[in-house]
Amino acid sequence: AVPSADIVVTEDTAESINAHLEGVHALIGCPRPLFSAELLQKVKGTLRWIHAGGAGCDEFLIPELIESEVVLTNGRVIQGPEVADHALSLLLALTRNLHYVLRGQAKDMPRPVELRRKIAVVVGVGGVGMLVTERLHAFGMRVFGVDAQYMPMIRAVDTWYLPESLQEALSLADAVILCVPVTDQTRKMFGEKEFSAMKPSAYFINVCRGVVVDTGALVDALNQGKLQAVGLDVTDPEPLSANHPLYGMMNVIISPHRAGLSDNNRERGFELIRQNVERFVKGLPLINVVNKKLGY
Repeated sequence: AVPSADIVVTEDTAESINAHLEGVHALIGCPRPLFSAELLQKVKGTLRWIHAGGAGCDEFLIPELIESEVVLTNGRVIQGPEVADHALSLLLALTRNLHYVLRGQAKDMPRPVELRRKIAVVVGVGGVGMLVTERLHAFGMRVFGVDAQYMPMIRAVDTWYLPESLQEALSLADAVILCVPVTDQTRKMFGEKEFSAMKPSAYFINVCRGVVVDTGALVDALNQGKLQAVGLDVTDPEPLSANHPLYGMMNVIISPHRAGLSDNNRERGFELIRQNVERFVKGLPLINVVNKKLGY
């Protein structure tokens, strides 16, 4: 697609990457654990663009990168349909009591809960969150969005709340789905106060990042009967220890951070990279540029 570009493919090891850094203008797909201030120093003066394949890019946002003129792009929305589908699958599994079937206790299944006319609160209505709201709306739920960007008159969202009104929104929720990026404002944003604000009949779903939730507070809320059931694709720490109390709870489903995978997400990821390489070479604005100050 871009014959004028000199594209070098390396192995995902520090030795291989360091051996090819001289004169590099763009760094695509560097594994998060291998990205560092030392790496940035080696490409200072030449590097102009970094692409993180996933939506979460907080580990790339070190002070040295934030203060530089290097552009950071990410894979936001690329995995949106998959993550939104997964969020609904966790919610449906719990409301239809499929966790009883998964644990071989189908005969003890309570009567399932109908989603129609229930209130769903989506915290973080960005690319993934908006796709989640569309699916919830299609199930007949009343959808409330919590986001710093107020976007009224979106068909799938009935009511908007700013982050400072989160407690009010949570008190109304029959289901809460977390879709926020990881920033200084969202780390541990769900703790004892937030879980106490929710109804004991509420369902809690997290498909963004584990560090957004205080795991200890979540365990306490479940032990105290403050939540009906919980579905997690992400945890903190990740993975949890084999004997972690969450694994022993009947009303908890944990999937191993697989929400973003499908038969199509790789194709979209590669197409984004192809387009951005072409735009980079031609000097055009890149797609999915991250605001390094905001963190998303």
